[in-house]
Amino acid sequence: MLHTFSLRLLARSAAILVAVAACLLVSSPAHAQRPGITTLQIEEAIDKARDWLVRQQNANGSWDCSMRPNETRVGATSLVTLSLLNAGLPPEHPTLVKALDYLRSQTPDETYSVSLQTMVLALVTPDADRLQLARNVKWLEDGQIRQGPTAGSWSYHHNRGNGDNSNSQYAMLALHEASEVGVRVDRTVWELAQKYWISCQVGDGSWGYTLGNAGGSGSMTCAGITSLWITSQHLMAADARAAGDSVTCCGGGRSPQQLERGLAWLGSRFSVVENPGTRGQTWLYYYLYGLERVGRFTARRYIGNADWYLEGAKMFVASQDPLDGTFKGSHEDKVVATSFALLFLAKGRRPVIVGKSRHLPDPDWNRHGHEIAHLVRHVEKRWKRDYPAGLSWHVVDTPSADLDDLLQSPVLWLSGSRGLDLGPGAGKKIRDYLDDGGFVFAEACCPQSGPFDADLRRLMEEAFPEPEFRFNLLPPEHPAWNAEEIVPANLQRPLLGIDYGCRTSVIYAPPTDDLPGGAMPSLGCLWELGGSSKDALADNIEREVDAALAIGTNVIAYATNRQLKAKDELFALPKRPTDPADDPAARGRLAIGKLRHAGMCNAAPAALANVLRAAARELGAAVDDRPQMIDPADEAIFGYHLLFMHGRSGFAFDADGRKNLATFLDRGGLLIADSICGSKEFGDAFRAEVDAFLPNASLEEIPADDPLFTAAYGGFDIRRVTLRQPLAGNGRLDAREQVVTPKLEGIRVGDRWAVIFSPYDLSCALEKQNSLQCTGYGSDDAQRIALNLLLYSLNH
Repeated sequence: MLHTFSLRLLARSAAILVAVAACLLVSSPAHAQRPGITTLQIEEAIDKARDWLVRQQNANGSWDCSMRPNETRVGATSLVTLSLLNAGLPPEHPTLVKALDYLRSQTPDETYSVSLQTMVLALVTPDADRLQLARNVKWLEDGQIRQGPTAGSWSYHHNRGNGDNSNSQYAMLALHEASEVGVRVDRTVWELAQKYWISCQVGDGSWGYTLGNAGGSGSMTCAGITSLWITSQHLMAADARAAGDSVTCCGGGRSPQQLERGLAWLGSRFSVVENPGTRGQTWLYYYLYGLERVGRFTARRYIGNADWYLEGAKMFVASQDPLDGTFKGSHEDKVVATSFALLFLAKGRRPVIVGKSRHLPDPDWNRHGHEIAHLVRHVEKRWKRDYPAGLSWHVVDTPSADLDDLLQSPVLWLSGSRGLDLGPGAGKKIRDYLDDGGFVFAEACCPQSGPFDADLRRLMEEAFPEPEFRFNLLPPEHPAWNAEEIVPANLQRPLLGIDYGCRTSVIYAPPTDDLPGGAMPSLGCLWELGGSSKDALADNIEREVDAALAIGTNVIAYATNRQLKAKDELFALPKRPTDPADDPAARGRLAIGKLRHAGMCNAAPAALANVLRAAARELGAAVDDRPQMIDPADEAIFGYHLLFMHGRSGFAFDADGRKNLATFLDRGGLLIADSICGSKEFGDAFRAEVDAFLPNASLEEIPADDPLFTAAYGGFDIRRVTLRQPLAGNGRLDAREQVVTPKLEGIRVGDRWAVIFSPYDLSCALEKQNSLQCTGYGSDDAQRIALNLLLYSLNH
């Protein structure tokens, strides 16, 4: 990216030539290891498959399946409609309007078709189509086999032979989706189904197509895992219970043994190029759609040792017909195979918003086994407009996870009571996660959780040895109480936070055993109660559940700014460059001095380091990514070509500092500053200080046609970036976005800018912590602006 300007242009500034030339002689940029597929490739594959399916629609709104066109038309149409909806086609699109009109006009009499029709209507219009959903649920209840060895299963039609695991899986999926939108399903249906699925599991942990199969297959094992997961949602002893006006917590933490055995079988035979246990590619795409469901339902990023979505996406992109965008399986026709592929690619890439920490041997990490699933479902409903395909979460094995693993989710949920041991070096790992934009949300979840409380506090002291970073009670105006939903004051609870960088980066719900009114049910316990049966709760308990869900939603909105990345966008997160001190090729390093002052000069401690790491990654420069604080009165400032400062409050330099800065600028140095979170106090103080040490000059707005806004110095065209400004009001925190040229102010010395100041936030964004409360730029734009300013300094 530096092109050919480097040494010739750098010769203009003899003071920095030696240091910078050595940086630029490093042989190659430090790029992240690529996973063999890009987000663009996945998006193009989705678009091509979606567009081909749209073109295959019949005039009456249906699609045909070539295997049994008349018998399966409703099922095929439902399957295609599901895939198009999940691929981002809006329900009001003419194709889907015709498809939904067709489906509503049909009364299918076949398990696959009834099930798939139910799944479509539950996804799109559950309220408008509640009568049809109720009829379909009754049809499926009546169609469940009630007698004989296959009791609890479904066949193709009512009362026609023994059941099979494929029809049974789709009936389970339909009944579950209907239940999720409030249509009642008879409990005996779940009970019979669970008994059936347990009875037909093969001894090695797999499932076959029917009861009595000697060996299983990948597709049917996915069906067994999914179906047991569904029945466990509806039948397992509750992890939290409400009886009248009281709540009992911490009853869970278990997973059905048969489900875990099925996952072990699937993991040991994991493949995306064949259906395990079958002859090669038999029903491959059907299996892969089931694999996506297993990964998503069980909240696993890995099945066995494989990242199931990454491996599957690579296979699909490689095997797609390059001309028409279709997929063709050995037993599936193009419409069906392409729909299965589209469902895998689109549903599997849902943004992960929470990583739930598994930290064995403490079993209490999962004492409320569905709490995060219910919270994410609640957030998903509120954010449906922005994320129509849905949201996701996963379990992360925190003790063995590296930084890249943690960064797959923007929020890390830590829960427990008997202790917390994340292994050696856990404090540094958590600090690195927070430095790279992560957020920790923690809770002492059960009675007598003192050991967890003590261990969590020790972990945070290890992560933050600086005494200024300690837990403090969140104030009433904190966004945790109102970022998305207002939490009534009488339903608030003690929440502690650690303010680090530009925001509260850790929020903790401590034990409440000592509260005057007695212990409160934990957030996780109340989220557990917040599933589809929430309306059956007593009024006071429902209000508590609503308040807990509001707190969780507020924290997630605050932590993420409602700006999420699809799973595939996180495959190749930029790695931190190797410490240049350990690199024999880096004989000199690019260093930037960071000015100390009394205006919260280190409120965004990782911002400058992140700029330098970006320079190493994007420019191939050897950098010192551990910048040192330096007093402006210190003669050491003359060892730098570039000084940086930021802050959040007022300050003033002394006379020696002002004199040094004036001399530094006169000798060819550059001072860059930004106002953290758009702080007016810092901005006013900075302008006053510039007037003091440069009395014959004043800050002026840098014109939009200045070359530093372009790629003229080897950087980026930043003439159009997104500025976020908080919207005032007493309700949901939100921000207005405008596409603008960055607002930068500067002072010229001769033919160059010697001072450059951003009155809007760069630093919080550079820490990947830009807040809904801050006026400033997004993380990507802030990085490009900062790199352009760095490149400008190297050219002048």
